[in-house]
Amino acid sequence: MLPIRKTFYDTAPRTASEMYVHTKNVNEYYWGEIGLDVSNDGTIVENRIRGFEELEARGNFLSDKVYKGSYGEEWSIPKVLRRFLWHDRIHAKAMYKMSIATFGPRVIPNVFKFEL
Repeated sequence: MLPIRKTFYDTAPRTASEMYVHTKNVNEYYWGEIGLDVSNDGTIVENRIRGFEELEARGNFLSDKVYKGSYGEEWSIPKVLRRFLWHDRIHAKAMYKMSIATFGPRVIPNVFKFEL
């Protein structure tokens, strides 16, 4: 298990399960930054699908509208999508690094071709 590390929002996830829950639970925050009411309930796949369904139902999702986020940060739909990809990738890489430290590099394939 990784050592305890505090971040601006809470304690950093230290296990694969904690990383999954953390990664899944940004759904409400990221979609909310562009005005969508999407919960963190369900699996990560269900969450993301629900967000895209809400976005498509709202219409005009290809506009270049800029939204004022909860901390005064400016958000756009492309920014939310990039942030999801970035956030999911950093935690997938952390889980991969944790798994090879635990089980060894020959046991866990590097399917995402992470550069370590």
